Amino acid sequence: MRVGRRYAMGTTKPAKAGVAGIVLVGGTGSRLFPATRVVNKHLLPVYDRPAIAFSMDVMRECDVDSLVIVCNAADEEIFQTIPAWLGYSEIDIRTVVQKEPNGIAGAIACARDCLEPEGYERIVVSLGDALYVSGSTWSREILRPADATGCAAVVAVIEHPDPKDFGIVESTASGRVVRVQEKAEVHESSQVCTGLYSFDDSVWTRLEAIVPSSRGELEMTSLLESYIHDGGLTSVTVPAEAGWFDMGTPDRLVDAAVARRRLLA
Repeated sequence: MRVGRRYAMGTTKPAKAGVAGIVLVGGTGSRLFPATRVVNKHLLPVYDRPAIAFSMDVMRECDVDSLVIVCNAADEEIFQTIPAWLGYSEIDIRTVVQKEPNGIAGAIACARDCLEPEGYERIVVSLGDALYVSGSTWSREILRPADATGCAAVVAVIEHPDPKDFGIVESTASGRVVRVQEKAEVHESSQVCTGLYSFDDSVWTRLEAIVPSSRGELEMTSLLESYIHDGGLTSVTVPAEAGWFDMGTPDRLVDAAVARRRLLA
């Protein structure tokens, strides 16, 4: 069993000591019907690769030791066989079924029984439909301590011309996050969450304290607000050349595939 080391606030801790990963590939993909009635959207091709491969690249860049894929029961078997048909055999990959559609934070909580007993100090979480089609070498920045006060959680953000469709992040000049809004029509920032996060091991107890929203879901915004309250959420900016896309709609999926094709041409 892996035992996590503890570091006092204000000290420097290794950026990659005991890193685990979670990739979220549940949901119905309703905006991509009818294709996703029979194929999980995270397996759809983005030109030359299935969508999940881009999240797997991030996990490789972050040197995760162990990875939990949170999926639907109907898709668990195919995700269990990823090393056989997609690679990444150097990563210990496990699957967990999200039994009810209770939000992104609820999906993260599904991995607790696998990861908490092993004492990982950092947990990297990627939404499986958030793609960096041009490369993920920058993603190791998600693990860096923000400053001398210690960094409890990090969110990857990017400037977007139409931020109201995403989680909107307001940060100070130093990168300290002061507010997160979910799909707000009125907003002070054009920075949006790109679907990549890094948390310390307090994430598990923070998830316990989240109250379901009016939608009956455990919201990601609530988890991030918990860190903001403690002054422990910072942001890192995704470089434009990373080629970030959210593949939630047919148009965005096509745009991502075209960008990928241009990269390889």
